[in-house]
Amino acid sequence: MRIYVDTSVLVAAHTREPHTDLAQAWLVAQSGGGLILSTWALVECDSAVAIKRRRGEMDADGQATAIADINAFATCFAPFIVPAEDDYRRARTLCRHAASGLRAGDALHLAMALRWDVTHFATLDKILATNAIAHGLVTLVMPPSTGA
Repeated sequence: MRIYVDTSVLVAAHTREPHTDLAQAWLVAQSGGGLILSTWALVECDSAVAIKRRRGEMDADGQATAIADINAFATCFAPFIVPAEDDYRRARTLCRHAASGLRAGDALHLAMALRWDVTHFATLDKILATNAIAHGLVTLVMPPSTGA
């Protein structure tokens, strides 16, 4: 099984959020491998953690710790994929479907997952999960009634 891990899972697992326990438990259970991360997810993680800092949700030490933990997890447990030009093209096409609700960054995640022929998509984002399902992927981690 190949599982693309979205930014929402990584940030929730390494900072305090409503679904931190869910994200941490799920990642711990994935010790068998099969996870795939993108370099784009790491960019988004840096941004999300910086936003938390700007909002006063964490201090500088908390920000540094969260980023270090995300990087350590990524380096130890999953290969990195890098967005390709075709991923950007596909993401643009995905974004053109207004009804999908996809934002650019999420469309890029989905485009990379589709290019790498993953079977599963791990996310806490309801809109992204819905779009992944529409493209034939099995979604994981999604909380039962809410999304990011």
